[in-house]
Formats: sequence, structure tokens, C-alpha cells
Amino acid sequence: MRLLPPLLLALLALTARAQDAETVRLPPVSTDLKRDASAFPYKQMNTVLAKLARYGEGLVRMDFRIDAEKAGMPAGQQRVVVRSDEADYPIRIGDDGVFSMPVLPETEAATADLATNVPKGKLNVRGTLELNVTPEQLDMAKVRQLMRVARRLREEMLPWYLRPLFPRIQAVRVCSSTPTWELEWRENGQLLGLPLPVAAGERDPETKKDAPAKPCALLTGEERWPDAARLIPPPGTRISVKY
Repeated sequence: MRLLPPLLLALLALTARAQDAETVRLPPVSTDLKRDASAFPYKQMNTVLAKLARYGEGLVRMDFRIDAEKAGMPAGQQRVVVRSDEADYPIRIGDDGVFSMPVLPETEAATADLATNVPKGKLNVRGTLELNVTPEQLDMAKVRQLMRVARRLREEMLPWYLRPLFPRIQAVRVCSSTPTWELEWRENGQLLGLPLPVAAGERDPETKKDAPAKPCALLTGEERWPDAARLIPPPGTRISVKY
């Protein structure tokens, strides 16, 4: 038996691994899932997500949630893929019904829809903008950056017919059980602090309807406080964008 040189063996092993990896990347075809073009405007949303990834400066993301009640099926039993004419892209849905959408090349997205095991007309998908910034990282510079980026995305990067898919952001909402938030910054060597006022009528959107409303404050970026003023959040603070 003729032995192969070590270098050739190594090349063959790398080729085999590359072929295996390529096979794994090929998405499975789920024939039991049916396309439902009425469930979600995937082609249009793909454009929004691509612009957000390119111009969003990493500040926000788009999360999606399915409505288990409308579907009449628990979130854990619902199966959803993005199906184009070329491939399936499986979506992993959390127990809370939250998931993210893949961003496809424009030509492939043109033929893509959601395919699901939910009866046609029963799949309900809602998208929300979520911050990639923690309360401890929030300062007035981040608030102003977010407002600038969101305005540019909506008014300059997206055509008019896609703007309804990207909401107009009005402010950053800061909510917690105890309204003891403060902004803190240094000025002329002195540490300054300023309590944030409670915004009347504001409610954390994640609070259930029958649960007590947590007090919230709003930051629009128009405030006269310096960029360096950072949020000092009490435990359990949640920040979100207000539309």
C-alpha cells in the first residue's frame, strides 16, 4: 500500500471538514411547513433590517414576537422558517415567543416569505425596537446618538413606503419600581448629580396590563445636560425606546 505524504493527508482532511461544514450550513427543507405570504412583509422588513445593521451603529436591534393566543398554539409548538426559492432559514423561537429574523441578500429576499405550521391567517408577528445599551452604559451622549441615528435611518436611509416599518423614536424611556434615577457628571472638577423627574402617564411596555405600572422617566436628547451625564440606575431598571 502506498502511503500518502503528510501534507496531502492534511489537505484532504481540511477539504473533508470544509465539505462537512458546507453541508451543515445548507438549511433543511421542511415540507410540513406552508408559506403564508400574508403573515409578514418579509421582503420589505429584510430591507429595514439590512439598513439597521449597516447604519444603526450597534445601538438598537429589532426583536420579533409571535402571538401564541391568536395562533391558538403555544410558542414552543410553533415552527417558523424564512423560505426563499433557494433555501429555508429556520428561526429559533424562545419560550416567550421572541425571535430574530435573518438578513438575506436582496435578490434572495425578493422570493422569501415565512413558512409555518400555524394555520394560514393565524400567525401574528410583531416587531419592536430594543436597545443594545444597558442602563449602566446610558449617558446623554448615547441618547443623542440614538436619536440622531434613528432619525437618519427613518428619514434618509429608508424609502417613504418602508418608513412605517421603522417607528419614529421620540425618547429613551427609563423605568423601575423605585423612581430614584439620577444623572451624574463632573464639571470643573466637581461631581454633580441631578434626579430625573417622573414622566406622567408613562408605563413600561413590558408590564402586564393587570400589573402595577412602574414609574418611568424620559430622555429626548434635547435636554441641556452635558453628554457626559450618565444614568445612575436603581436595581431593576429597564430602558427602552418610546415611539
